[in-house]
Amino acid sequence: MGTTDTNGPGPGVLRGLPPDREAARTTVDRALRLRNVSKTFPGVRALSGVDFEVRPGSVHALLGHNGSGKSTLIKCLAGVHTPDEGADATVFGKPLALGDALEARHRRLRFVHQDLGIVPELGAVDNIGLAAGYERASFGRIAWRRQARRSRELLAQFGFHFDPTTPLSQASPPERAVVAIVRALADWQDSEGVLVLDEPTAALAAHEVDRLFALIREISATGAAVVLVSHRLDEVMAVADHATVLRDGRRVWDGALGDVTMEGLVDVIVGSAEKAADSKSTAGAAPGAGTPEGTGRKTPALEVRDLCGRYLRGLDLRVGAGEIVGIAGLLGSGREEVPYVLAGAHTDGVTGSVAVDGVTVERLSVQGARRLGVVLVPADRGAEGVVEGFTTTENVSLGALRDIRSHGVVAPAAERRFARGWLTSVHADLAYAPRPITTLSGGNQQKAVLARALSVGPKVLVLSEPTAGIDIGARNVIYDELRRRAADGLAIVLASSDTEDLLACCDRVVALRDGRVAGEFSGDRMTKSAIAYAVEGAHDEQH
Repeated sequence: MGTTDTNGPGPGVLRGLPPDREAARTTVDRALRLRNVSKTFPGVRALSGVDFEVRPGSVHALLGHNGSGKSTLIKCLAGVHTPDEGADATVFGKPLALGDALEARHRRLRFVHQDLGIVPELGAVDNIGLAAGYERASFGRIAWRRQARRSRELLAQFGFHFDPTTPLSQASPPERAVVAIVRALADWQDSEGVLVLDEPTAALAAHEVDRLFALIREISATGAAVVLVSHRLDEVMAVADHATVLRDGRRVWDGALGDVTMEGLVDVIVGSAEKAADSKSTAGAAPGAGTPEGTGRKTPALEVRDLCGRYLRGLDLRVGAGEIVGIAGLLGSGREEVPYVLAGAHTDGVTGSVAVDGVTVERLSVQGARRLGVVLVPADRGAEGVVEGFTTTENVSLGALRDIRSHGVVAPAAERRFARGWLTSVHADLAYAPRPITTLSGGNQQKAVLARALSVGPKVLVLSEPTAGIDIGARNVIYDELRRRAADGLAIVLASSDTEDLLACCDRVVALRDGRVAGEFSGDRMTKSAIAYAVEGAHDEQH
């Protein structure tokens, strides 16, 4: 879409920031103070009495595994969620009504969320203007030229030079990420503000990360506060001075990063008790767990060689028939890319070869992957996994329309029998079969998506985040079904950001970092702490 200037000027002072720390000095001892923040969803207590404090002029990391409560806490702060009764908050000493998005912005809280929240149909000019306001001419008209020039200047601080009027749907992931960051900072007025960054570096290249860190340091030097939510502990140690760790919705540690090593921080995140006992988590794994290459077969069911893509940097992978191999990694590591590349759904810039039962292809497409027998269960169930407006029966039978036709049209009775049979196989409630699939719970929708994938008779099943947003009962059903299918000889690749998924049913786990294999674990070595150390780049002497 445009260019990135790797040698251009570093981030300058954004308009409105005080020129030096002396001018921005505040007498308030806490930029942000949260007290007793709890949040209960139906059947789930996501936060339990969390206290969280951030000092002026600091970069404060908020850490924890997926499901620890980080995102829920940030969404309470941003006004997306209203916390349970009893919570209290202040920003630079002034009360903040949690659960009110307009109040949060008025109190000078700015957010860059992990999903960015940009409007892809609009360009940078409008994405920035909608959040921070437009440049105005006489009679209140928008001064489009000044607005475009201002947008270019803000983007240039990160070394980005592209047409700010071009829709962001045509932009690269780094370009979209930098627009979200610029949008948050565009109307920054003074030092009494808090900038919250949720995984801001996931889509950025190394030199772009350096620019962001320089800007973070510049903002904190004014006396403002920055809250950094990240899984990348090397980056946290490089830019943050304080950290809070959440686990299972509770605050388990808070302290200066100068007082802890990276290895110690990983231990806190994982949990010291878990580290001693997490090898027991493999007790529910499929029979034969820990045997590399799928019980020693000469020809693997799936063999990947030197696979490269947007994030992948030369992945080699072998999966035997009847083996479940997990893919672990942080966002941007390549973990989320693997299933889509294997299924032919992502092809731009992809190189390398994929072989199924000894048949090799070098240019995968969805049709080519299907001919090889590779079938995908996608991560985004709502956008990619189900067809809105179709019943559950219709969604399940989509993969077998040829088998349920009579005289060229779908035979309703055959369709119902087909769908009910496969829904029964994944223990889905048959009462939901005639209902629109979007009226079902996340767990029942996922069962239907899995049933459809299995119904086409795959040789290799690849899954991305298969248990995201579903309850524990549905999780266990999916785990059991995957183990059963593997026992019947199906090769399975399971990519997940949730370590519990990997430990529950995988024979091996391949950990990715920066597009490359950072570790491979099986048997007693396949533990939560070992995987965490590998994906986060810390050294674990035990492993």
